[in-house]
Amino acid sequence: MPTTTTTTTNTNTNTNTNTNTLTKSDPRPDSAHSEEPDAFVHYHDGGIPGKRRILTSAAAKQTFTELPRIDMRRMFSDSLEDRKELAKEVGAACRDVGFFYAVNHGVDEQVLDSTFEALEKFFKLPTQVKMETHNKKSAKFRGYEAFLEGKLDPRTRGDLKEGFLMGEDATDPEQNRPMTPSTSTPRNQWPTSPSAAFFRPAIYSYYNHMLAFSKRLLSIFALALKLPEDYFDAISTHPMTNVRAVHYPPQSVPSDVGIGAHTDFCWFTLVCQSHTREPALQVLNGNGHWVPVTPEPNTFVVNIADFLKLVTGGTWQSTVHRVRNIGLEHRYSMPFFFSPNEDAKVSVLDRFRKEGQVYDEFLVGDYFQTRLDIDRTTHLEPGDDDDDDEGKRTGAVY
Repeated sequence: MPTTTTTTTNTNTNTNTNTNTLTKSDPRPDSAHSEEPDAFVHYHDGGIPGKRRILTSAAAKQTFTELPRIDMRRMFSDSLEDRKELAKEVGAACRDVGFFYAVNHGVDEQVLDSTFEALEKFFKLPTQVKMETHNKKSAKFRGYEAFLEGKLDPRTRGDLKEGFLMGEDATDPEQNRPMTPSTSTPRNQWPTSPSAAFFRPAIYSYYNHMLAFSKRLLSIFALALKLPEDYFDAISTHPMTNVRAVHYPPQSVPSDVGIGAHTDFCWFTLVCQSHTREPALQVLNGNGHWVPVTPEPNTFVVNIADFLKLVTGGTWQSTVHRVRNIGLEHRYSMPFFFSPNEDAKVSVLDRFRKEGQVYDEFLVGDYFQTRLDIDRTTHLEPGDDDDDDEGKRTGAVY
């Protein structure tokens, strides 16, 4: 997953995963109950450690306690004014929260239902079938990732999930490229077992619908930033995209995490999650408290990622989030990650620049690969507890 990682100050490496011993807990970290002034939530943001002080009582500040819910039907309106009104709502959510629910988004509910059926069926296949496409065989880390192989939180035993990653690949005929460049090499890995034949078409149906939705959403983001609707089109002709199919089993160890706290290092992410009675996705608010993201049928969770925070000079929030599946149900999710073209250059937009400040320009592909290498090969320790910052950033100067 394109991700930028968290840890709380209290951890436990007990490896017992018997769901009968599961204990439900507050969605905030254990240390969130502490009244001590030095209680922090630790995470990784922009590839380096950060932390947020947990504020309680009189010290608490105004911040979000739930995600806004936005009706996306105006995205399809012929009226520019309708689309601009929608963009105002979206822009406010991106500035104040960094996350929102998107309803009436235009993606057929049957597509989503069929995709989740395929996910559940795939992850029930024998391990040897799934391991045929193990991501260690891919330079782009595409394919299958087994339980505990990911470790975004260095204080845990690993991420309690299994997943499958695919993305843009000019050699896959399903991507409808007019021609395959002669220099292209396959990026995706697909299982060849007849027992998994259903998986590729199901994932591609979802992928193509999400790509279309993402490009419409990109125009709304442009309007929200008071730019022409097509402002980002030139750098998104062949965007970097990924779909990650993920299975989170029930957690019986309170200190386990499905995926450690992090920010995403793409442009933005769209998440469709299966229904579970106990919310598993959690978003960190300004007071250092975890806000649960309750699954809603036929609804996407949209979150801003590092690149959109970068180009807005930090005005839009790339918000820290994690997954803790502390209920008794298996959870499945299908995040879709969208980034500009690999050869695109990005920097802080003019309207967000401060006089006298110097801003770097980034080649998207280089930055993306650097972040991917960090998150895949390096487990960074949390920042120094004397520092009260909410995280430091690499790259552009804000």
